[in-house]
Amino acid sequence: MKKLHTVLAIASVGFLSACGSTPERSGTGSTNDAEVTRDTAPGINDNNVEILAAGKDGQTQGQNIGSGQDIDNMQMVDVDSFYEPVIYFGYDQSELDEKATNNIRYHAEIVLSNPSQSVVLYGHTDERGTPEYNLALGEKRAKAVEQAMMLFGVNQSRIEIVSYGEEQPQDANSNEAAWQKNRRVEIVIK
Repeated sequence: MKKLHTVLAIASVGFLSACGSTPERSGTGSTNDAEVTRDTAPGINDNNVEILAAGKDGQTQGQNIGSGQDIDNMQMVDVDSFYEPVIYFGYDQSELDEKATNNIRYHAEIVLSNPSQSVVLYGHTDERGTPEYNLALGEKRAKAVEQAMMLFGVNQSRIEIVSYGEEQPQDANSNEAAWQKNRRVEIVIK
């Protein structure tokens, strides 16, 4: 990590020396403290981005660009938490919105990058409607997800569809909050 700090510091110093504006300095002035240089040129510090330079001892206490996190204490972002393997639907609907499409694209890319894997799409509904109608709606929802995956390049032979209708609710309560959770297609990559 110290090599990364040194490389960042050298790159920052080179960048700042090429800039036409006079940088603002901050720090205590002590020879042991690192000085942080912020360039005041237009566009340099926009969107919470800081350009850092090494102090007299060659060390920086850098910031992650744009996040305000210490580089030494940065935490990895779990991309999978943004793309939960579940697509939710409106009441009596099977159309995909932009969020669902992005979620499907993410999972399609996983399947495409793993040629030995396939995907099972489990269609579900809430309890309203007849069991036959709900089985058909669960299948229609799963087929909508299948069509999107195929548009993103997944071969239909690698996709399996199963409809449970109302039979496997995520939430067994009979209210709108539960129904919203139950109107879904689960994406399982095997």
